[in-house]
Formats: sequence, C-alpha cells, structure tokens
Amino acid sequence: MAALPLRAVDVAPGPTGIEAARSALIARLEGDGAPFALIPEPSRHVTPEYAAMVRACVRPDEPVQDDDTALVAATSGSTGSPRGVLVTRANLHAAVEASWEHIPGLRACSWVLALPVTSIGGFGAIVRATLADTALHALPSVGGAAPFRVEDLLGLRVDEPFAISIVPTQLADILESPDATAWLSRATTVLVGAAATPESLAVRARDADISLVTTYGMTETTGGCVYDGVPLPGVRVELVDDGRVDILGPQVAAGYRGDVASPAFSGTGDERRFRTADHGTWRDGRLTIAGRIDDVVAVHGVNVSLGAVESVVRSELGVRDAAVVGVPDARQGHRIVAFVVMADLAGLAAIAPLVVERLGGAARPEVTPVDALPLLPSGKIDRLALRARAQDA
Repeated sequence: MAALPLRAVDVAPGPTGIEAARSALIARLEGDGAPFALIPEPSRHVTPEYAAMVRACVRPDEPVQDDDTALVAATSGSTGSPRGVLVTRANLHAAVEASWEHIPGLRACSWVLALPVTSIGGFGAIVRATLADTALHALPSVGGAAPFRVEDLLGLRVDEPFAISIVPTQLADILESPDATAWLSRATTVLVGAAATPESLAVRARDADISLVTTYGMTETTGGCVYDGVPLPGVRVELVDDGRVDILGPQVAAGYRGDVASPAFSGTGDERRFRTADHGTWRDGRLTIAGRIDDVVAVHGVNVSLGAVESVVRSELGVRDAAVVGVPDARQGHRIVAFVVMADLAGLAAIAPLVVERLGGAARPEVTPVDALPLLPSGKIDRLALRARAQDA
C-alpha cells in the first residue's frame, strides 16, 4: 500500500457544496482523483466550532495509508467529539448495491437530496445517483443554506421514479402538510434514518401510502445497513455479550482516522466487523434497537435504561418528538430529564405516570416541554446540548 495525500473539500451550503462533493467523488471513483474529506463551512446549522472539530478529526494534512480509501467521513458527534472514518471505494459500492438488491426499482431512481452532504446519509444520495447515472435534485435547505420547508418539496421538478433520504423530524413536518404528504407518497422509496423513528410516526406515514423504509446504521457502516429491521444482503448482525450489536459485512469501514487499531473494528473483507455501542434484540426476525449500552443510569441504586424511558415517552399521545437524558445528581445518583415536543399539551401531565407504570418509580422523568429539539448538522438530536441544559437546570 502506498500513502496517498488527502484532499480537503470545503463544502459550502447549497449547490456549490453539492457540486464540490460530487466532483470529488467522481474523480475518485472514475479517475485518478485523490481520497478526500468533506469539511462543512459554517452555516445556519454548522457553527465555526463544529466545522473546526470536523477538520481536526479528518486530519487533512496527513496522508492515508489504504489506497482504496475514497473519503474520510466525520461521525455526527452526537455523544461526543466527531471522529474521522475511513470509507473505501469497496464500502461505497457494497452499500449501494446491497440496497439495490433489497429494494426493487431503487437502482432506476433519481434522488432528492434533503440532508447535508457532509453526513453519510446525505452523501449516500450523491453516491447512489452517481453510480446509477440518475438525476440528483437538491432542496434549497441543504447544508444549512436555508431553513427546511416542506413547501420546497412541491417546487422540485423531479424525474420519476425517485427516492429520498430524510430524518424523522423532517418526516413529521411533511406529515403536517397534506400537499407535502401527497408529494412524498409519489416516491418509490423514502429512507428515514439518523435517529430512531417513533413507531407512531412510521404508522402515520404508511397509512398515508408513503413507501417508508426505516434504516439503522452509522458512518462506520457506510450508512444504513439494516432496513426495517432486516440486514441488507451481505450484512450480518450478531448480538454479543449483553446484547451489544455487532455488524459484519463489506459495508464496514476500514477504521478510524488516526486510530486504525481501534478495537471497535476487526476482521477483513466480508468478515469485517464493527462493534457498535447499541443494545439490540430480535423480534419476529427483525432487529430492534433498545438504546445505547452506555445509556443506563443508576437512580437510587436502580439501573434505568434511558432508551426504554424515551420509548415510553414517545408512545404518549400528543408527543411529536422526544429525547431523554440523564445527569448526575448528588442525592439520587442521576436525574432523568425528558425533553418533549408536544402537538397537544393536554398529554403532558400523563407522561411521567405512564413511565412509572411501565418501568417503575426509579424511571420517573422530569418532563420539560420545548418548541424543538436541538439538532446536529447530520439531523441527529444534539444530546450533549440537552445534557448541558438539564445540568444547568
């Protein structure tokens, strides 16, 4: 293997950044272009501090050692600082081809780009359109160039068939608009990921004839690799130790930038393995993610799963979105705080008793209504910001 220089691609909000990312991809896949890293420029959704963290983790001034590396992609940083992930050309091909095999007709689709191209979800739309030689349509909001507005979907002149990747908050906004819901129902496939999709939201979408596919995956697995709980062709999921999710297959990335010996990665080729920080179970042959392994806190000596609390909170009528965090407390060990976005405040008082009924008294959360949950540029919930807010309170 020969060391190769890494090209830093500064991604501006809007069409300019999209073109820069796509040009770098085409040069790397079809020509003699260098491996590259996508670094977001500050925008309405990207702070200068976050952009600096991404630049630091991808290390653009250092060469890469694997000559199959396509890009160094930054993780979202939803639970800490972002990390650079070495994604190879083989990873990209495996991820796209597995989705084509799993979903009939997906290969022929043009793509609507609704997520930032510096996230693996948004970049994946560019990869799919490029490998299939189909059209790519972008919303004005991409990269924080403008606020996400469901009305912008209606203004797109989209080739059919088409597909789109979105996050749960975008799906919730679309379902509030009958016109936007009708537009989304025309899509061959609607991939929703980056965060857990509440079951009630998925049911509403499918009842509206939307061809919804919930996805599970991360930057380390080149995006979604489990669709509606079913591993894609070539992907294996193993539950090890206490139910921790291990993912195996050709989509698993080559490792972390600057930490290729990380114990999170092992194996080679189709037996490449990534050990996640998620706890999962099998239900009727489908993978269900119960939460992160480290999202268990002790309250008065009782272990409580924050993921389980969040699942119950989301099930209450009137809750549009929710996030549950735990913060240290000198008296009881931890405080559990549920931040909720309510469609109907009438259900607010019922949330804590419902959690107690299902999970016990130690799991009772402090319930805080908010207008919106803070999001990272990737569309994931910024749990660090919520923990800081809960701690301050």
